[in-house]
Amino acid sequence: MKLTKKQQEMLDGKHGECKQFCMEKLVDFGEAVESTEMVDLTLVLNECPIWSKDRRNPATLAKLNAYDLGHSPLYDPIFAMKDAHVADETGTACGNDPYLCQLDKVEEKGYPWNFEIPGKGSFKLDPEMVRDYKAGYDKLHEHGWLNWSSCNTYLNTRIPKMGEYCASSESSAACYINTVLGARTNRESPVNTVYCAYTGCLPLYGSHLDENRAAKCIVELDDEVRDNVKGMADFGALGACIAAKAGNRIMAVLNLPKIMFPGATKNLISCASPGMNDPILHLMGITPESPTLEAAFKGNMPKNPERFKVTMDDIVEMYHYLNNLAPAPGPKDAKPVDIVIVGCPHATWDEVREIARLVKGRKIKEGVQLWVQTDTPTYFMAQHYGDTKSIEDAGGKIYHQTCMCMLPFRHFPKNCTVATSSFKYTKLCAGFGAEGTTWIYANPEALVNAAVTGVFKPTARWDYWSQPKENRLASEKDKPLYDGIQPMVS
Repeated sequence: MKLTKKQQEMLDGKHGECKQFCMEKLVDFGEAVESTEMVDLTLVLNECPIWSKDRRNPATLAKLNAYDLGHSPLYDPIFAMKDAHVADETGTACGNDPYLCQLDKVEEKGYPWNFEIPGKGSFKLDPEMVRDYKAGYDKLHEHGWLNWSSCNTYLNTRIPKMGEYCASSESSAACYINTVLGARTNRESPVNTVYCAYTGCLPLYGSHLDENRAAKCIVELDDEVRDNVKGMADFGALGACIAAKAGNRIMAVLNLPKIMFPGATKNLISCASPGMNDPILHLMGITPESPTLEAAFKGNMPKNPERFKVTMDDIVEMYHYLNNLAPAPGPKDAKPVDIVIVGCPHATWDEVREIARLVKGRKIKEGVQLWVQTDTPTYFMAQHYGDTKSIEDAGGKIYHQTCMCMLPFRHFPKNCTVATSSFKYTKLCAGFGAEGTTWIYANPEALVNAAVTGVFKPTARWDYWSQPKENRLASEKDKPLYDGIQPMVS
């Protein structure tokens, strides 16, 4: 493999034990994927570790295994090296995903790491896990990592430019970086991203290369879809439908809504990403490297490319599928809820504002939890502009640094019903069989109504779009989709 002078010096140990250790691993990996050179990185996004010095203790290991990610023993040898420091001297920004809790509110009640559902039980994060999360967090800070604790760094913290190389083990971030920003990353392994952080480089392979970024088919949205997808859950369902149509092939997507706010783009991409082998899709009109279809196909557009159509019937079917993964008990049109959560991936400011607007002046029903999770910059913006106050005055909670999927949701109180607008959270938790919890997937207006009344009821909009197309009355097509409340996307 061809190495630069600096990369060779790291491999030879001239820049310390840690960099040599990481370069050896990257060279081995590069040879395995037949890469011929390393690329310099501007961004590394990795998961946040728990640092437990007692990992071999069976009781400690059992606790660690209650969490899905973040407890890689890889960090153990690196944390033991006295010269370990990330490669920020070359401009590589190294940050981490969210994890278990907001560290300055660990003991406060009513948050997902410390809460009670009356009559059903309570959950409090194990103090040993909090201690070890803090230890890992502090160790990363000592090594020069930027403790973003965010899955949306691409929106407001470190925004890669077109053509730059990145290494992201946050899967939805990888897809957004490729698709919307035009920078280049693979859906990298959490092991590689640790090595990348301490060296600032990675073998050139996979989605870095033009030939692996080319569209293979076309997915076109029906005009009804273009004009009527409105809320967070709609865009999540749409992303899932697009990926399902393309069948693991990179697609060029046509006829998107004219205006897509950051929350809309984030939700579409984060929900398409799990259904794709490659972390890129070409959103025509948005993806910077695809100003034309010919460019999306990288100059090899077939004469008659395969075309697929996404209709409102597909969107409704996706809602039905998600609501049947672990169906909530109760009548079809009125299901009691215990927990309402939005913000997975982290809520953007437009999403936070929508929840604040919907809940302002109302009160969350006693015993029901409303949780809004976001990243750190958005959390403080929401405080500054009064959105936090609207949510908290109603009895809800807004917080940052935390990932719901990293909490041991299988240990939540039994027989809880969770309602959410997050496709990702529904798939990860309901799809993996969170024992004893049942799930509802819906848009923000219905979710806030459920938090206020304690009972989920579909909106009139849902009833309308659930009808067969031939039954929809033309006179209702212009009916406001949010029952008079301004939608997130117009």
